[in-house]
Amino acid sequence: MHRLRRTLVQAAALLPALVILPAAAQQRAWRIVIIPKLVGIAYYDAVKRGIDAAAKELPDVAITWVGPAQDQVEKQIDLIERLIPTKPDLIAVAANDPVSIAPVLAKAQRAGIRVISWDGDSRQREFFVNLVDFQDFGDQLVEVLTQEIGAKGDLAVVTTSFSAPNQTSWIDAMKRTMYAKYPGLRIVDVRPAGESTEGAYRIAQDYLASIPGLKAIVALGAPNLPGVARAVREAGQAGKVAVVGNSTPNQMREFLKDGTVKTVLLWNAPDHGYLTVYSARELLAGGLKVGQPFKAGSLGSFTPRQDAISMQVALPVLRFTKDNVDQFRF
Repeated sequence: MHRLRRTLVQAAALLPALVILPAAAQQRAWRIVIIPKLVGIAYYDAVKRGIDAAAKELPDVAITWVGPAQDQVEKQIDLIERLIPTKPDLIAVAANDPVSIAPVLAKAQRAGIRVISWDGDSRQREFFVNLVDFQDFGDQLVEVLTQEIGAKGDLAVVTTSFSAPNQTSWIDAMKRTMYAKYPGLRIVDVRPAGESTEGAYRIAQDYLASIPGLKAIVALGAPNLPGVARAVREAGQAGKVAVVGNSTPNQMREFLKDGTVKTVLLWNAPDHGYLTVYSARELLAGGLKVGQPFKAGSLGSFTPRQDAISMQVALPVLRFTKDNVDQFRF
């Protein structure tokens, strides 16, 4: 009898361990790989701060941040090809080209890897963490332009590339708004600079020298706006040629304060990284549905909406001026 009681006590002592093991197995962190358009520029360093903040708040995710040194879709494709055999749970990519990258993302999905896009969209994804609503951003770019130059005038555009999904969408949105509301505005040239401050600087110099009566230069891509602003300032055209576009407050602070640039449009870059992590985690947990709000940590609730491919969320547009730029440090 004593031996039986001792055996039962020993068996009971083992029960908690038997119960805990399955729960422990479920605590394996979801492996999420986040790929920017390129690494090593100030803008994506700011995004990464938001990614790191979200990762600290979510113990059930493990984040890998990796990207190419040049903003080339071929580099991203090679990187994803190497990632597929490692079987992460999810890949989130800021595509340099929405079409060219689609086949390798489909290959990842066939291997059981979830795929979302962020920053630069792709045609092959389950979810898109957009920067801002494309049409709203184009509307606001035109609104800022008209505040500076009025409803008539020639403008030129410096973009990143002719295949970059964000920039092409913003230019299309600008054209729609101009056609509908400001037919006196005219885009006379569009040139790609990549994600290059120096490239944008050289293009802007040529615009200023070769386009008589130019009223404004729109620079799309965070590294490009400071290059255009520097060219306009050095040419003594500040206040005569408007400079409008998107960039970070840190890159544009001096140009806002000296009056070369009046308004810079963007979104909160760290918040975009933060929202990307929360969205990826929500997708893996099965919680992303059209019209159903989900909580994204300190950012509050976001409600996915249907789009032409799957569904998306977007951040609000921010405007930086000389009066508020010091409130932002990224």
